[in-house]
Amino acid sequence: MTLQHFKEEKLYFDDEMVKNAWELGKKLNPLPLSPMPALNITEHTKAFVIELVVPGLSHEDLNIHLIDNMLVLRYEGNSNAFESVLDQRQWRQEFRMRPFIRQIPVHPEMVQVDQINISSENGIIVIRLPKMPALSGKVAPIMPFSMN
Repeated sequence: MTLQHFKEEKLYFDDEMVKNAWELGKKLNPLPLSPMPALNITEHTKAFVIELVVPGLSHEDLNIHLIDNMLVLRYEGNSNAFESVLDQRQWRQEFRMRPFIRQIPVHPEMVQVDQINISSENGIIVIRLPKMPALSGKVAPIMPFSMN
């Protein structure tokens, strides 16, 4: 068996036919990415905690705000992601966050909205919503959040 070496003049992916095949493959086999990241909502004795799974991102990458009793989590994304794949000569890219918006209704009578704390580590964003003093140490009488 003989080993065949590529010429250093041109890389395989520099060929126009290969680039066109890559573009056609993207159209025929779109990446199976969910537009909505998964989240958990848990109740602790002193706070409600929302965890959002966003691989490769931190809370600084998202626009997170509370408006009209609605916690809004928005990510705009990068529209040039596929061009960067060709620039980096990546063979496949299956994890990439697409733009998304998640809205979570919040009951302001249950949460101290001025004390909300947001942090992130290892692709998980943690939003801590402290309970009102009257609820601290108790189980919430109703579900404090509803999902859409």
